[in-house]
Amino acid sequence: MKKHIKNAMAVAFFAASMSVVSAAYGAEVTLPVSIDQVGKLKYLVSAEPKSNLYVIILDADNNIIHQEFITSKKLFNLASLVDGKYRMEILNTRKQVVTSKTFNILTEVKRDLVAVQ
Repeated sequence: MKKHIKNAMAVAFFAASMSVVSAAYGAEVTLPVSIDQVGKLKYLVSAEPKSNLYVIILDADNNIIHQEFITSKKLFNLASLVDGKYRMEILNTRKQVVTSKTFNILTEVKRDLVAVQ
């Protein structure tokens, strides 16, 4: 009888530990991660709770322009990039894309005519 109780307790403990591991595994895939524009050509990447994330910026031809490891928040200033189409991807530690954002950079030249008499 004691052996059955020990086995039942071991099975229950194992099942409970597996559910905790599964919950942790699932939580990483569905992190609340955001990419918010906070100014002209400035994007804030943030994750709650604090998480290990990879930020990758790619051009229209999927060339990696920038990649960086962050743990919670980071402001990216993209003003130095030339005109074109870009994509920012946020990946978890398993290299799975959690979220992404596509954006275009287009320089507008405005000219005014002022008449002087």
